[in-house]
Formats: sequence, structure tokens, C-alpha cells
Amino acid sequence: MLNHVVDPRLIAPLVPVGAEIDFDNGETFLSVVGFLFLDTRLLGLPIQLHRDFEEVNLRFYVRRKSADTWRRGVVFIRELVPRRAHILRRKLCCGPNEI
Repeated sequence: MLNHVVDPRLIAPLVPVGAEIDFDNGETFLSVVGFLFLDTRLLGLPIQLHRDFEEVNLRFYVRRKSADTWRRGVVFIRELVPRRAHILRRKLCCGPNEI
């Protein structure tokens, strides 16, 4: 994981409706996060050539008021994966910001 402080005005247009940027000690962070997925399955079934793969995502953090508490979340700006099937899966369930 790599974190970088950014000007919140740069990511403000990407904040979902009803949420706000989540600050940590007055700073806004972008993060680059890497994952290694092993023995991945879709609905319990393996997909040939798509079981083990790396993913890197670029994200920032938001929060939203819910009743008496703040709920924290993540906004993905980009996700980088090596195979098209993973990209298609993410676009179908999560939206168009995938490459």
C-alpha cells in the first residue's frame, strides 16, 4: 500500500452523492493498493486462466452520516487487472471506471 496526500479539490468531483471526503488529521489521501488473488472462483466455479492474478487499485476514502454514526467507504478511481474477464466482471457489478 502506498499513500499520498492530495488536495481534496482534485478528487471532490468523484465523491458520490451523499458522501464526503474522509480526512485523516486534516489531510486527504489517495492510496495505491496491490492484491494477489489465488484460486479465485465465480459462484463457486473456477474460470480457466483467471484463477490466480494480481490487481492494483487507486482509491480514496469517503464517509457518510448514517443515523448517529459515520460510515466509512472507499471510492475506486481505477483498478488494474491483467485479464479481460476480470475487467468485465468489475464493470458489470461496479461501474465503468475500470481499465
